[in-house]
Amino acid sequence: MEEKKNGLISWIKIHKRQLLLAEISITVVIGIIIGLKNKEAIMDLWDSLKRNLTRYPGGQITPLYSAEVTPSAVEEVISIRSYTSPQKAFDVNQHIRNLSGGRHHSAEKAAEAAALGIVLLPHQTIVDTYTKCAA
Repeated sequence: MEEKKNGLISWIKIHKRQLLLAEISITVVIGIIIGLKNKEAIMDLWDSLKRNLTRYPGGQITPLYSAEVTPSAVEEVISIRSYTSPQKAFDVNQHIRNLSGGRHHSAEKAAEAAALGIVLLPHQTIVDTYTKCAA
C-alpha cells in the first residue's frame, strides 16, 4: 500500500504542470458555460450599472442621485470642540440614538421627532440636549 501511495505522489510531482493546466482549463470552461447560460442577466446588470452612473468630461463618475448642501447647513453640522478635561462640563446636542435589546421609543419621543421633521426607525429614539462632565 505504501508503494502505491509513493508512486502516486511521485507521478503527481512529475506531472504537476500538466495537472495545473488541466485545472485552469476546466475552471475557464465552466466559467464560460455559466457566463453563456446567464448572458442575459449579466447584460441586464451591466446596462443597469451604465444607467446609474454618468461620466463627465473631467473623468469623474457621479451617482445618479445627489443632494444639494448649502454652506449654512455645513456650518451647522460641523462643530469643532477642543479637548476639555473630564472635570469641565460641556453640552451634548440633541441627537438620534439606536436602542438595543429590542427596545422601542416612546410615543412622546415619536411626536417630538415628528415635530422636528425626523422619522425615527423602530429601534431609535431622540435624545434631548444635556450637559456632560466626562469625555
